[in-house]
Amino acid sequence: MWRAGQKGATETMKPTVLVTENIHQAGWDILKAEAEALAWPGQEKQPLVEAVRGVEAILVRVAKLTPEVIQAAAHLKVIGKHGVGYDNINIPAATARGVLVTNTPLANSTSVAEHALALLLAVARRIGESDRDLARGAMRTQKVYQGLELSGKVVGIIGLGSAGMRLAGMTGKGLGMRVLGFDPYKEPWPDGIERCTDLDPLLRQADFISIHVPLTKETTNLIGKEALPKMKPTAILVNTARGGIVDEAAAGEAVKAGRLAGAGLDVVVDEPLKPSHPLNGVPNIILTPHMAGVTEEAMMRMAQDSAEDILRVLRGETPKFPVNREVLKK
Repeated sequence: MWRAGQKGATETMKPTVLVTENIHQAGWDILKAEAEALAWPGQEKQPLVEAVRGVEAILVRVAKLTPEVIQAAAHLKVIGKHGVGYDNINIPAATARGVLVTNTPLANSTSVAEHALALLLAVARRIGESDRDLARGAMRTQKVYQGLELSGKVVGIIGLGSAGMRLAGMTGKGLGMRVLGFDPYKEPWPDGIERCTDLDPLLRQADFISIHVPLTKETTNLIGKEALPKMKPTAILVNTARGGIVDEAAAGEAVKAGRLAGAGLDVVVDEPLKPSHPLNGVPNIILTPHMAGVTEEAMMRMAQDSAEDILRVLRGETPKFPVNREVLKK
């Protein structure tokens, strides 16, 4: 049997790659050079568990790849995650099947770091609150919107991956801030960042805290009812990583009660962000709809990096960014 578009029955069949969501054209171009790239029409038109049958690779953004979906893809060799976080992919199920999972840890780090800095500045200068009041025609006295400078203050960065490191450079070298870092897995430790071997010193000293860690059992509600009271009441919290790392209800209550100066959250547990979200409208909390990594440049790099690693695996080569490295040893 041959696929449509082949020139002859003797031509080698191209591997099939299912792309679950829209990606930058650069990614499509890379895939189509060596594979038959197919766009998934969506759950309503074709259940994902059916769409994956017969494919050798899946390029996924946010679709959930459950054990059932992975099991249904009998010929699956690789799953390429378009992005950094891979909590929508059941890694144990993929590993048990010998399916490599890759991600794109460097592709959107600049965009995420810039968005984190934008949130830090916006909350510090009370931009969200003043914007809402101005739009409603309910402006208060100028003193109410008095903000804070970042320069010369202390920033605590939780997680020193690519985005965390870039933010450290922006705030340390760019704004003259003292940079504290907490990351038990970071080796060697980078210059210019004061190492906190425990989270408590960072929480107690930082004027601004930015989160850059994956969502795991270890990090779920990392900033919650125990951590928040340790922070300065003048501190500002930013999360551009994953919903669930911050206890949203506890953070909202802390801001309302004056135990936390403000927060900028790009991610929440229940995404996409709904207008009825309980943190909407809370003074000096800015919410954005998981858009930190969504820039033209980042979308292009994520599409390219995920497509290139998929093709490496299909060619029998080692990918640049494997998630479940144990599969490489089998």
